[in-house]
Amino acid sequence: MKKVRTTVIFIIMLICGLSSFAQNGFLDFKDLSNVNIDNYSDKQILSLYNQAQASGFSNSELISKLSDKGMPPSEIEKLKTRLESIGFKKQSDISNHTSSSSEEVGHMYDTSGKAPPVEPFQNDNSIFGSELFTSNSLVFEPNLRIPAPAGYVLGPDDELIISVYGYSEKKYNLTINESGEIYIPNVGPVYLNGLSIEEASQQIKTKLASTIYRAINTGKTKVAVTLGKIRSIRVTVIGQAKKPGTYTVSSLTTLYNILYLCGGPTSMGSYRDIEVIRGNQLKRRADLYDFLVDGNQKDNIILQEGDVIRIPYYKKRVTLSGNVKREGKFELLENQTFNDLLRYSGGFTDNAYKGAVTVIRITDSVKKIIDLSSDDFKDFVISGSDQYIVRKLQDEFANRVFISGSVLRPGPYQLTPGLTIASLIQKAGGFKRDAYINRISIFRYLENKMPTMVSVDLNSDKQNNENLQLVKDDSVAVHSIFEFHDSNYVTIEGNVRKPSTLPWRQNLSLRDVLLASGGIAESGDSTNIEITRRIKNANVDIINHNESEILNINLESKDEKAEDVTLEPYDIVIVKTLPGFSTQRTVLLTGEVKSPGRYGLQKSGDKIDDIIKRAGGFKASADSSSITIRRSIQSDLSTVEREKLFQRILNINPDSISLHPRVREEIYKSYDLINVDLTKALADPKSSENLILEDGDVLTISRNSNLVKISGEVYNPTIIPYKENKNLKYYVQQAGNFTPYARKTGALVIYPDGKAASVKHFLFFKSYPHVTPRSEIFVPQKNKSNKSRLGIGEMALIVSAMGILSNVIINITK
Repeated sequence: MKKVRTTVIFIIMLICGLSSFAQNGFLDFKDLSNVNIDNYSDKQILSLYNQAQASGFSNSELISKLSDKGMPPSEIEKLKTRLESIGFKKQSDISNHTSSSSEEVGHMYDTSGKAPPVEPFQNDNSIFGSELFTSNSLVFEPNLRIPAPAGYVLGPDDELIISVYGYSEKKYNLTINESGEIYIPNVGPVYLNGLSIEEASQQIKTKLASTIYRAINTGKTKVAVTLGKIRSIRVTVIGQAKKPGTYTVSSLTTLYNILYLCGGPTSMGSYRDIEVIRGNQLKRRADLYDFLVDGNQKDNIILQEGDVIRIPYYKKRVTLSGNVKREGKFELLENQTFNDLLRYSGGFTDNAYKGAVTVIRITDSVKKIIDLSSDDFKDFVISGSDQYIVRKLQDEFANRVFISGSVLRPGPYQLTPGLTIASLIQKAGGFKRDAYINRISIFRYLENKMPTMVSVDLNSDKQNNENLQLVKDDSVAVHSIFEFHDSNYVTIEGNVRKPSTLPWRQNLSLRDVLLASGGIAESGDSTNIEITRRIKNANVDIINHNESEILNINLESKDEKAEDVTLEPYDIVIVKTLPGFSTQRTVLLTGEVKSPGRYGLQKSGDKIDDIIKRAGGFKASADSSSITIRRSIQSDLSTVEREKLFQRILNINPDSISLHPRVREEIYKSYDLINVDLTKALADPKSSENLILEDGDVLTISRNSNLVKISGEVYNPTIIPYKENKNLKYYVQQAGNFTPYARKTGALVIYPDGKAASVKHFLFFKSYPHVTPRSEIFVPQKNKSNKSRLGIGEMALIVSAMGILSNVIINITK
């Protein structure tokens, strides 16, 4: 929409004649028959954009006017193409918009023919009223969709709509020409220049009634005159405006409209003495504070052709800071007081000290401080360059005392004359039941502000202590008896539904604790409950002395009082597990077996071969020589042992020789992995390889694979087919051989069952281990060392030194 509006404005300018864009503007040109768009550069077209953007024409009317003024259709198309090429909307958007959707009127622009000047002034947002001209959310535009305001003066280029209705029906759309006249067909010219819309209406009515519409005199025919399209006017802004200059604007433009367009006053300009000069006479002296403070628009007058707006320098400006609702710089008129300044700022904030204000005044030679009392606010006349500082109210109370602790309503209270500690406690609702009244503490400040404390015992000399008078800022603390006791508790754990720690109470029994914990669980043994009790004073002279007392409780016994055993602070109640109670245990068998799935462990000693038999044996594709068991991590393996186990577990995927490192890492976090020689386990059920299974074990029988993996310090880590009777050296060569960083003596073969074999050395001979299908060959990296090899010069120096040392030794032994 914005681009369409921009396009419309370009067309408006072309209506007025493109050939004189640099000097006279376009409003004086009416013949566009000789315009050649090709003669203008993009820069010139952009200059036109900044020159004339003030009109209310619809798109369809503008296109029509281009034709009416003689612009050839080919040049109109060229214009559309040029507009599109420099970043505006498509041609169809220009020609197809109707006036109802695109007639955004009232925008005003500098029409000097130059690009907008670079802003020479830095916005000072601390100046009161400056936000009116710097905020993007505030846009002052004339409203062209309202009836002509009272007193609107007609002039050339204003359009009048004359509607005749009643006995006769007729409508005229007539524009006032340069001579100030309209021409009514069959009636003649009517001079309207300088008349108001009301005066023009009466003039037209009289003319029509005396010529072709005589029924107007009898009332059978009526006439209505309204303002159609409005003309443009030129106004000039001078003085301390951010963008002074001459502006072509709508004839409905007001003073505030033009002030917004020119950027408002500069940091040195006045907001309170803006002059509107008309015909070399002062028409209006405007004060923007009337609008900013009260919303009064009495000075927002409609401008006329040739008006001059002058913004003078400010005369008196002061600074207000501190605890007011609007800090900043304010412009004051002669004889205005601090009360006026306070009104402009919105008044004091809630936490402002209102008794006095600090004034910094600049005299001819020095600065001085003035303490302005609130009594003088209304009479203290403002001086230019004053600085006013409103300070914050101190967080201090004139008549406050405070009570806390074991009273019903603790908090601050008013200090009344003669207030005693007893009356303050009464105000606070009295003591709670746990109040300790033998020593009540009063925290007090002495006259020199040093803190002190007064203690009161209301049990002894009650009358005198209760009448102890309080002073300003006293803080009374009533202690609780629970402050002098430990937080006693008991614990119940083991086979109960809700193991927990409970606060201890007098006469708390075993039955109470069992109920609070949800009762004994299904696995709990009610005949074997153990209470562990603290021994407060153990005999430490005995080496093997008792540290706690054990009470065994059998709830199934004939002793009916067993549940009523009274517990003491810090007792631990433990409900043991029923002998022989256990939940079902299962394992998961996956991979190349005939019936994979979950299997229950029937006996505590079920082994690998038992589960494989129950699964119906292996599939033909299975590698029956090894099995991988994933077992939940047990705490009896150290981190170092587990890392060693991880390093030798490489084949944990039934379909490949190794698992992706990221997946394998996740598995390592949750499980121990155990590789077993399945051939030995099945051949001899009593073999150590035939492990006893545990709950949650995951057994995996891998798919038979004829591959070998080579990794580590080789040039091309890879996976290759297995070659019978080939050793480690062969496979390393297939992977490109060792890299310079390889530790050849540490190369090893890791077999599917988790065992490993390394290169063996005897004198100068090396024995390379054999390789089986699904093995992995790993070549480690050399250990990093800070030692560097000796150069030739260093070696020569050492040999020379050794020779000299030998000669010395020989001479000594002679």
